[in-house]
Amino acid sequence: MEDPAWWPSGIAQQSMEEALADGQLRTALGRVQLWNHADALDSAWWHSPPGNGVQWGKWPTDVVRIEQSTEDVYGLTLLLNEDYVVRICPLLVGEDVSRMARYEPWNTSVSDLNLLLPIGGWTAGGHDRVLIYSRYDRVPFEPDSEQVHSLVASMAQVHTALEPHATPNTERLWNERLKAMEDALKPHTLWRAPHTTSTVGLPPIELNVEHLATSEKGPMWIALPRSLHDHLVCQPERLPSLAQLMRIERLWAHHVELKASHRQELLEVWAQHVPPAWSKGKALSTAMGGPWVWRYNAVLERLLLARTFGYKSLEEACLDWLGEVSRLQARLGTLRMWKAGLWVAITGLLVAFFGHELNTFTDGQSIALAAGSIGFGVITNRIYWAKDPPPY
Repeated sequence: MEDPAWWPSGIAQQSMEEALADGQLRTALGRVQLWNHADALDSAWWHSPPGNGVQWGKWPTDVVRIEQSTEDVYGLTLLLNEDYVVRICPLLVGEDVSRMARYEPWNTSVSDLNLLLPIGGWTAGGHDRVLIYSRYDRVPFEPDSEQVHSLVASMAQVHTALEPHATPNTERLWNERLKAMEDALKPHTLWRAPHTTSTVGLPPIELNVEHLATSEKGPMWIALPRSLHDHLVCQPERLPSLAQLMRIERLWAHHVELKASHRQELLEVWAQHVPPAWSKGKALSTAMGGPWVWRYNAVLERLLLARTFGYKSLEEACLDWLGEVSRLQARLGTLRMWKAGLWVAITGLLVAFFGHELNTFTDGQSIALAAGSIGFGVITNRIYWAKDPPPY
């Protein structure tokens, strides 16, 4: 019997029967809890809410008809009475979706935007098991610029609405996230980056261009559970809007060969709908992380996805991209040489000062050394920023 689409066949170290008996699945990336959702496929199970955990929002108790709609890496979906679409999450990866729906300040912030949140569900042990949505019809992803730009604009609007709930830059944790994925994947690349103070973390919400619903405003994002591979390898973190933008870009690149002009247009569309601080000044600087480090993050995520579910062609594409990005990293290494000019300038100023204080240098010599150091620092700093690779 073929494994369901949500089963991590690339890393599972147990059969499904063994995992269900244990209540957890042992994988090459760690352990994850799971529950036996078989009863949820029977209409009788819905007649009364589950006894443990928290049942919140709408719960349809008059279910007489259940149709299984789809299976995917997030779980499976059911159509109940043709009134509700229910997502069953067999593998327990947290409660990001229900938290967004249940926490009133967040929900209110995005309620008028192109984002479909569940109207009810069942959460137990800090994990969403059942998510209930109003009936919707799926929209296939069309990898043309018009739809992608529209999706980016609506995503940016959601993030802008959540900006009042943002948290400050967590640079250390974001770099630890990269390290965790590198340790798990062994990709022969390494990237760490500083981030500007305008790069902020947003409440977590999983969006995927392959999961869209119809709406009067066009394709609508469906709020999805956290991805399994992310749950296994990375700590739960608030990521910036750029991280989601680069995920969209990489998913688009899976369908279309993107040029620099495509990437530039995507950034420009995004910048039109987010707070100016997120896209101005050094916020998009490659030397300060910018889109490139989040592009790298997105590719590592895609590589994790490929290995988790055994997607060989996707794995090869990700490894090819990582091989190419090594050239950019080499360029950044050269760029750091110019950055060192600042420390040379500071050293020169200190030598000039103490040389004057200790009467080692004459006044003229000290002034000349200080002026030369300042000039050297200014010139190397300008060269440093002039050589900063473009964000696309």
